[in-house]
Amino acid sequence: MGAPYVSIRRLADNSLAAMLSAVEIYNKPQMTYRDEVTVMLVVNAWELALKATLCQKDLSIFYPKRRGERYRSIGLDDALGRVAANQLWPSGIDGRAVTANVKALAEYRDRAIHLYNAQGLGAAIYPFLQQNVLNYRDFMLARFKKDLADSMTWQLLPLGATAPGDAVQFMRIDKNATMVAEVQQFIDELRRLMDEAEESGSDMARVATIYDINMQSVKKMTSADLIVAVSPNADGQVVVQKTDPNQTHPYNMTELLNKVNEKRNGRNLTRYDHQAICWKESLRENTKYAWKHSNGVSHVWSGDAITYLASLSDEYYEQVHADYQAHIKGRSAKK
Repeated sequence: MGAPYVSIRRLADNSLAAMLSAVEIYNKPQMTYRDEVTVMLVVNAWELALKATLCQKDLSIFYPKRRGERYRSIGLDDALGRVAANQLWPSGIDGRAVTANVKALAEYRDRAIHLYNAQGLGAAIYPFLQQNVLNYRDFMLARFKKDLADSMTWQLLPLGATAPGDAVQFMRIDKNATMVAEVQQFIDELRRLMDEAEESGSDMARVATIYDINMQSVKKMTSADLIVAVSPNADGQVVVQKTDPNQTHPYNMTELLNKVNEKRNGRNLTRYDHQAICWKESLRENTKYAWKHSNGVSHVWSGDAITYLASLSDEYYEQVHADYQAHIKGRSAKK
């Protein structure tokens, strides 16, 4: 007897339903156990989406059957591993970074299911949760042509209209030594996941992102942003601290092009390509990609800029070339 029949459509639809439920629940501020239920649904949404992806390629989502037992479907970690091993992450989505993000939420979920989380851990998990929804939208759109945004407004997509404080957000936790230790252990695990992603060259903007109220990305997080402060009288504080643009936009133009060319499948980009695309899409004015100090001479660039520029096709760059040359000729003719 073979493995059970699995409907790819139902897996994908149920995955979307779980994510929509998660966002709806998160936007109910009076609901108790809100963070925990939201994360459980988000992780479930990813597990179903990953299994649907494997089934789409006729790959098994079951463990080998043992005599006398039913078939058991694979868990989240194995699903992530099989998607990576079969190179099923869509182009333009850094699978290692998204995996780190999903595993951070899974760690939070596991603690909630098997025990409970200390009050205040929501401050640490929020940037991961917020970025996860955007990662999920990109993944489902690329894999199944299903757009999460079709079922909700962009005001709801990032899990609400407000975000953590602009500088440093403090949240008190239980006045209990074991709770303080739990927070420390959880933050250490988040640091480990982020360090591994960073060391592998992952796009850290896919791991955790804090947004300002107008929904423009103002930072990417690394493990250095996760700090736990525990006072002597056992009052714990979870601190999520925003870094400055020198950390979020660390690349000059030469470094940017080198990293973009390492990721591209097409021809290597030149300074002229960079100049043309900046003109065409006003990239220097987009703080997600570029930043320049008020007293600075040139712009510096973010990891998002690397990912975006590497994702564009040679054909698009050729079209931008033509438009840019026409623009320059037109400007010269007017002089």
